[in-house]
Amino acid sequence: MNNNLTRNFYSILFLSLLILISACSKKTDDSSGTNVTPAKVLNKSTLAPKKWYSQGSSFVHDLKAGGAYGTMGGTWQWKNNSDTLQIVTQSGYPETFWKVYWNTSNEMECEKVGTFTKLLYKDAAW
Repeated sequence: MNNNLTRNFYSILFLSLLILISACSKKTDDSSGTNVTPAKVLNKSTLAPKKWYSQGSSFVHDLKAGGAYGTMGGTWQWKNNSDTLQIVTQSGYPETFWKVYWNTSNEMECEKVGTFTKLLYKDAAW
């Protein structure tokens, strides 16, 4: 009888552990059974033409079609087809460089080269 009681105890303990493990497991987000956060990647095709606003809307990148930047004769282009934008904000002004880490259709993260500060930009004032 003691052997039977021990077996029942371990059976209940085992089932309880299985229930606990399945209750604590991550829930899946899609039908494939995986819980994957999409990677944030650079998608150059959705970066322009668009205005990009920083938080508080204090700075705007105005990337126009055809490489025009802003309204003062500025230009933008990809430096050596890399992840870095070469921007001239106004005709005759010096160029600046912005490394773009990732973007979606309405957000991008970049930093002005040399500042070591990543900034989030959105396609609407925020």
